[in-house]
Amino acid sequence: MSDISAKAARKSAYMLVLGQLAVAGVIALAFFIASDAFTAKSAFKGGLVAVIPNLVFAFFAFRFSAADNPNLVVMAFMRGQSLKLILSAVLLALVFSQQQLVYGAFLTGFMLTLIAQWTAPVFFKH
Repeated sequence: MSDISAKAARKSAYMLVLGQLAVAGVIALAFFIASDAFTAKSAFKGGLVAVIPNLVFAFFAFRFSAADNPNLVVMAFMRGQSLKLILSAVLLALVFSQQQLVYGAFLTGFMLTLIAQWTAPVFFKH
């Protein structure tokens, strides 16, 4: 991967995270309109639990160019994926330990934000 395509991949990864954040905001807005601010806050927390680990992954996974050192890129991807999984578990445990949480709204925000990640190949083609 050349340095130019590495920059394009990095930009696409950050754009995906930004898109996920927008999806989380739209979901929270929908819950705010349909219900109340408390439910919207729970939905937005669900979105953030999906977005924050993806941001960490994007930061670590796309730090290096494969043209420089392919082994470094593989290690960065593995480190990014490991941190993403650990951070996801920690954030889920942290949010579920809160007493005031609307679980349905939280899980809806979380799942729809993850689905936004799965649709990325449709929107980001290299």
